[in-house]
Amino acid sequence: MGRLVFLGLDGVGLDLAQALAARGVMPHLGELMAQGRAWATDSPLPEVSPVCWTTMFSGANPGQHGVFGFGHHKPGSYAVSPVDSNAVRAPRLWERLSRAGRRSVVLNVPLTYPATAINGVMVSGFVAPELSRATHPPALLPRLEALGYRPEADLDKGREDPAALALDVGRALETRLAMFRELWREDWELFCAVITDSDRINHFLWPALWEPEHPLAEAALAIYRQIDGFIGELWRELRPAVQSGETAFLIAADHAFGPIRSEVYLNPWLMERGYLMVEGPAGAERILPQSRALALDPGRIYLHYAGRFPQGRLHPGPEAEALCREIASQLSELTYRQIARTGDGLSVATARPVAQVHGRDELYQGPHALEGPDLVAQAAPGFSLRAGLGRGAVFGLSHLTGTHRPQGALALWLGQGLGDDLPCDISGLYGLMSSWLGLENCLDLLHGTGSR
Repeated sequence: MGRLVFLGLDGVGLDLAQALAARGVMPHLGELMAQGRAWATDSPLPEVSPVCWTTMFSGANPGQHGVFGFGHHKPGSYAVSPVDSNAVRAPRLWERLSRAGRRSVVLNVPLTYPATAINGVMVSGFVAPELSRATHPPALLPRLEALGYRPEADLDKGREDPAALALDVGRALETRLAMFRELWREDWELFCAVITDSDRINHFLWPALWEPEHPLAEAALAIYRQIDGFIGELWRELRPAVQSGETAFLIAADHAFGPIRSEVYLNPWLMERGYLMVEGPAGAERILPQSRALALDPGRIYLHYAGRFPQGRLHPGPEAEALCREIASQLSELTYRQIARTGDGLSVATARPVAQVHGRDELYQGPHALEGPDLVAQAAPGFSLRAGLGRGAVFGLSHLTGTHRPQGALALWLGQGLGDDLPCDISGLYGLMSSWLGLENCLDLLHGTGSR
């Protein structure tokens, strides 16, 4: 049993980490990948931060912890409310440590707002609208305010001015790292801090990370240089304790990233196929009773069941099961066509934007599985699945240039205690962390921890 330091790099795939290290943007991370064990992990579906981070720190799948996306559908209505820490129904690592009387410092982990009264310190991560409710203990608030801490950059800037966004992400990251340094001095057995600013750059400036001639390449890479500097600083503090076996250091991401060739809007597709019928202007649509299915971000499809929705008419049974198979089959056959100019004229390239459509029982097991979507569509590389009810077409682009990818998230372990079998998905990282912390007997909810 030893102390554990966890550093989360939101949205950083192994491929991106290796590329930035090789190009000299992240030399400290590159040195650690050479010294330790680095590998790629898979993420749960849908591969969004609330689902992924909750899975990683609980070892449970969404059917057990109850989180299926950024928004939670309220049964008996069409309302979707943002999820928060109250929605998590499986204990996470720091809560189990607290029950054992052991202290944790938990900083900027998504879906920890409002902050909970753990044995230690917590500063909530995305989404955290009120800093006063994002801190435990409450006496911590003046220290954060003195640092000028804010939980998030102004992401609205990215819609119109990506350069301004990059500058603001840099400022937000600077105060975040200052907060990490400030609270490093606390007493802890688990120090858990997540950098979410990498995800923001990936979403808004993905091409700039790969194209040296991109006008915002330096602005985007500056964020990763800033992160790498902190990794080097942290390793200088940790190296003696890691080498002595007293402490282990885990760097991990919740999911990987890739470029967007096109967004795919599922509700317009459902409308085209006659599965979804609405009336009213964009933004104030009304779902009609004859609708049979509707979609929520990202790629979640719900059948229009009676009881689940006010106007729903479907009931579980053979008809609904056949409808699921039909929607899954047709969505898998969806084709994207792109016209490109060549030397001899024009050419048409085609692709399948949906790699796979999963049924609920395939993905989720546990007491809350029935709250999940009936189908989850998984995007093919280069595509981003969105609900897009107000969109006029099935395909399109927005201000986002990068999208989440469920395969290839970075995992890097420095320290003792790692065997030959590496966890192949992020839920397995929970087992690795809890074992190091001596919590083996608390793994009653640990599932899906396959190894490679």
